[in-house]
Amino acid sequence: MPEPDSLEALLAAERAERHRLQSELELRDSALNSASSHFLILDVTRPAWSIVYANRAVAKDHGYTPAELLGKSPTLLLDLEQHQEPFGRLRQAVREGDSTSVEVISRRRDGSTFCVGMFLTPLRPASGATITHYLAIGADITVRLEQERTRQLLQEQLYNEMKERERIGIELRLAQKLESVGRLAAGIAHEINTPIQYIGDSVSFLQATQMDLAGLRSAYISAIQQMQDSTHARQAMESVRAAERAVDLAFVDQEVPKAFARTLEGVQRVAAIVRAMKEFAHPDSAEQSPADLNRAIETTLLVAHNEYKYCAQVETDLTELPDVMCNVGELNQVFLNLIVNAAHAIAETGKDAREGKITVTSRSLGEQVEISVADNGCGISEENLERIFDPFFTTKPMGRGTGQGLAITRAIVIEKHGGHVNVHSEVGSGTRFVLRLPVDGRQAVRAA
Repeated sequence: MPEPDSLEALLAAERAERHRLQSELELRDSALNSASSHFLILDVTRPAWSIVYANRAVAKDHGYTPAELLGKSPTLLLDLEQHQEPFGRLRQAVREGDSTSVEVISRRRDGSTFCVGMFLTPLRPASGATITHYLAIGADITVRLEQERTRQLLQEQLYNEMKERERIGIELRLAQKLESVGRLAAGIAHEINTPIQYIGDSVSFLQATQMDLAGLRSAYISAIQQMQDSTHARQAMESVRAAERAVDLAFVDQEVPKAFARTLEGVQRVAAIVRAMKEFAHPDSAEQSPADLNRAIETTLLVAHNEYKYCAQVETDLTELPDVMCNVGELNQVFLNLIVNAAHAIAETGKDAREGKITVTSRSLGEQVEISVADNGCGISEENLERIFDPFFTTKPMGRGTGQGLAITRAIVIEKHGGHVNVHSEVGSGTRFVLRLPVDGRQAVRAA
């Protein structure tokens, strides 16, 4: 049995040690309570877990006192319905003794919520012992997330503005180009039209005159035949027959009418091209007016004939359409872009005019009309399908495409006419573009 003095000394040492430990704990609590970060120590030996320590910051931010949180489940501070996945990851980490981090929506006592970023790490005991507690360190990250969202929105807005400026620049350059081409086409059409009209009128005159001369010649022959009793008449008849044999009159009689017919057909063809050029080069106007889109399609096919004549046959199924309120000059450009693209897609497969096919259809859908342009060309891959309307994106080789055609097509149909553009494509089978335009024009769409 220890001596009284020794016992008193031991008790004093024990009290001093307890005092030291208490001072250290108070210092720890003071330090942790001074921090703005959240500190929780969790007992993970129980199925529901429990809070065994909470600093002042985590309690205050959630509307509690530290004492009110002790012994409670950490789920008191969370909405489990929104956090099945992160809570599952936490439990998995605890089972495996790993550290992990999550972002959660934390719930205050009054039911309001805020965002918390949290890092959990095990408090490892002596080597080999089972982990019983985890330290959770967190912070209110609501402001940071809001700043990130604001920055992202500003970046998206800036990106969209840049794309819009780029689109406007493309349209401006295209409008200037089309204006020049339009003036050139109109000038050429005017220059061609006058001499073609002269040729047409002259050929028609010659054709009629040839028929008159043929009748006159028949009358001469008939008159000479009636004078066969005289020697002069017989000599005149022989001269006429000799002249007929010299010029091969039978051949002339057979081929001259055909030549006139071919010439007139050619003149009519040129005149049709001139009319198509005039219609296609119709100056753009900010105001929309009623237009026959079937006529516009036929005009564009005539203008674009040289693009597809060696690689595809064109099939049309143009049903009766109401006049559409539109800018027909801009839609002519849309139709031209789609037809030229279809021809290029077919040419890329190596098909000729017997195998290649471009199908253009139109139909009325009540308040809308639908125009489709389909081809049996190379098709568009899935990764490129979402990018084909981006400015300057093209899969064509250098010098064959600028990547502006479909971007302009989309702008004209959607933004300028209130319509829709859809594309369906399969690699190796072909592509089909479908345009839908409101019959009453963009103003009707805006008013709806």
